[in-house]
Parts: sequence; structure tokens; C-alpha cells
Amino acid sequence: MYKEINNIKTYFHNFESIESNKKSVLFIAGAGMDHKFVRALNLQDDEFNPPLVIDLPGHGQTQDSSKNKIEEYSDFLIEALMDFKISNLTICGYSMGGLIALDLMLRKNFSAKSLVLLNTIAPMMVSSSLIELANKGNSFAADFIIKYGLSKNLIGIKNTFPSNTNQVMFDDLTACRNYQPNEDLFSQIGIPVNIILGGKDRLIDPDQAEVFARNLSSKIYKIDNAGHFPFFEDPVDLSNIIKSIA
Repeated sequence: MYKEINNIKTYFHNFESIESNKKSVLFIAGAGMDHKFVRALNLQDDEFNPPLVIDLPGHGQTQDSSKNKIEEYSDFLIEALMDFKISNLTICGYSMGGLIALDLMLRKNFSAKSLVLLNTIAPMMVSSSLIELANKGNSFAADFIIKYGLSKNLIGIKNTFPSNTNQVMFDDLTACRNYQPNEDLFSQIGIPVNIILGGKDRLIDPDQAEVFARNLSSKIYKIDNAGHFPFFEDPVDLSNIIKSIA
């Protein structure tokens, strides 16, 4: 379904299927990605609504241009969710989406019962070489992320990234690199926070992940046979973990 948010035609994935008596998980996509990244997930139909996603500005089926600040994306989602009264809601942010989800919770502008950070740590180390590749084009950045993030050969994985010539990846990766959450506010989040990581993810330093988890008083769930793309590399294990903590 589509709604106008601040004069932007915005795509809301699966929102027309929400049943108030079921649990809901709002997924927030990673850099350059859109609602298609959840297509392999399988939550229990009798307990959960289908995975919810709102395409961010300049991503997927939402119009406008991408942003280069995490706070601008979280502001957009706050506006987009204003008219929805979703009970029993878990926020699950993937990579860049995890930073957006964290920002939502830190700013106290959105209510949820739990937070899941998928392949996300903060601050997020984004190398200068990756930023330079993204400035050359979306495809160059996608190749880098796939090379170091993917644990197995998956046909079509590059289709999850934008193929056009805009600067979506450059904006998103710049937003990730520059986002510095106020760690003094971590203790005030007030809801359970869980972190899910791929055991073969070379884009995230495991030592930094441990520090991040301790600062958040979070538990880390590890998917051993996945890298940075667990929703495609091991969607069954990922779905089961999300169901157990949402």
C-alpha cells in the first residue's frame, strides 16, 4: 500500500495485512535496500503478521531522494508510522537499518516492546575505500559489501542493491559512517535489546560487537553459517531467532 508522507509517495509493505491480535515486526532495511530483503523470512502465520517494511526515501518504491543522515531516516519513519496504532511491535533493523532503529529508541519518539539489531554495531566502521567506491556508483559499493559480507555463493544477491546511477549507496554509507549515538542514553532505552550477527560476517569486528553489546546490556545471537546477509544465507535460523525474541 502507498501513503503520502510529507508529500512523498511512500510504500508500506504488508501493512494492509496487519491484524491487531498478532505480533508485528517492523524491519528496517540496510544501505541501498528495500522491502524485498525480507522475502525469505518465515514467521508463524498464527502468531505473527507478515514482515512489515516501509521503503525509505529514494529506496524501492518510495519516491524522493536518499538521505545522508541516520536522523533524517528516523524522522521520516516517525512521520510514516504516526497514523498506525500497532500493538505488540518489535523493531528489527538490519545494518544501516539497525542504526535507524537505535536512533528511534534513543530519541524516545517511538514506542516498541523490543529492539533487534541485525548485523549492526555502533559506531559503524565504514572504510574510506568503501565510501570512495560508493561515490563511483552503487554497483561498486555493492560488489565490495558482497565480497566481504557474503559467506556463500548466492545467485542474484546483487539484485538486492540499487542498479541505477543515483547516489543512494554513497548517501547511506555516509550516514552510517557519521552516526555517533549517545552511549550515555543506552541505559534509558527501557526495552529489551538483542543483537543478531553472522558468524562469518567480515564486515563487523567481533570484539567491537562484544563491547557494543555490553554497553547496551544486550545478548548476542550468532548464526554460524551466515555472513552479513543472514536473511538470504540462513533465513530459517534467522526466522526462528526472531520468533523466539519478538
